[in-house]
Amino acid sequence: MVTRRPWTALLVAGIPLLMLAFQARRIATGLPDHDSLPEAAESVQALHALQRMGRSGIVQSLRVIVELPPQTQPMSPDGWLAISRLTTHFQNDPRAQEVLSLPTLSGMADTAAGVEQVPEAIRKSFLRSDGHATLLELLPKADLSPSEQIRWVREVRSSDVAAIAGVPAAVLRVGGVPGLDADYDSVVKVRLPKVVLGVVLGSLLALLIGLRSLFAAVKAILLNLLSVGASFGMLVLVFQEGHGSRLFGLHGPTGTVFPIVPILSFAIVFGLSMDYEVFLVARVLEERRRGLSEKAAVVEGLARTAGLITSAAAIMIAVFTAFTIGSFLVVQMLGFTLAVAVLIDATVVRMVVGPALLQLAGDWNWWPLGLHGAPVVTEKELLPKGATFHSLTWFC
Repeated sequence: MVTRRPWTALLVAGIPLLMLAFQARRIATGLPDHDSLPEAAESVQALHALQRMGRSGIVQSLRVIVELPPQTQPMSPDGWLAISRLTTHFQNDPRAQEVLSLPTLSGMADTAAGVEQVPEAIRKSFLRSDGHATLLELLPKADLSPSEQIRWVREVRSSDVAAIAGVPAAVLRVGGVPGLDADYDSVVKVRLPKVVLGVVLGSLLALLIGLRSLFAAVKAILLNLLSVGASFGMLVLVFQEGHGSRLFGLHGPTGTVFPIVPILSFAIVFGLSMDYEVFLVARVLEERRRGLSEKAAVVEGLARTAGLITSAAAIMIAVFTAFTIGSFLVVQMLGFTLAVAVLIDATVVRMVVGPALLQLAGDWNWWPLGLHGAPVVTEKELLPKGATFHSLTWFC
């Protein structure tokens, strides 16, 4: 059916995939506002108890290290004034429930003399041993979402600390769980394009060497990207926008997807898709080298590899679908994306779109050197006369 009406098959199968892949452009990475951890976990129950008490900021606090120049130590008059100004600045932020610092521990005294009344162990935990840096702990309000905490971290890091504290060369360093989340999100966003480029170029080189065909190699890359894009589009629709998210135990859209999901899904899906592409195209190429026409080679190649591709995909879909059954949100997102990608790739892409393109391209599939390989030795020629052997796929 596909080789008889390749244009119809390509349009019917390709247009929906392109529309789905187009949705992937709206993917937003970040920490979802939904609870991402299993409700049954004791640590999660404790966190929820803190939230009900309005004290969850203890866990999600921004730990701000203020480093002052050597001539202005935190315990000196100028240093104490600078730390007090920073403390007041952060106290006035509507996202802060409480600010802990040496000045607040001493009752916002005008001088550092009041710190002597603070127990030594606590005082040391807020003052670096060399006396040139001190800690300000910003406790966010209980209703401040993870994404809002990350934005707060970035605002604090970009603030003009010298103007606020009145001390030139003062430096802020933000740590804590929100700081770690912000750094992780930034690193993934920076690395993702490099990972995509590396995987694509590496795969293209391997295909050029293996198939000796520029068209077949480029087509394989584009089809793999189509499968990945369509799965990302489904991720956006189901999780990020909440269409059908109740099937996975959610009560609405997540708004964002975890940064790890796109980069990990891309690497895994691209590898699996490349396997299926090589199974099919290599078999079609073998049949063409044996002298079959393009249409006959596509039919023969698809018939001989369909069982292998379908069986391998069914195993992976079953494994990835199991990831969605739990209540760990990041694992659910990852399992859903991988299962959808493999399903789309092994059915619509490899069974319809790929063969239709092979049929339409004809001899251009194997340009420039694909058809100039050695004749293929089939399994029947390798076996003794009268022997039988069933093979789902056979490589040169």
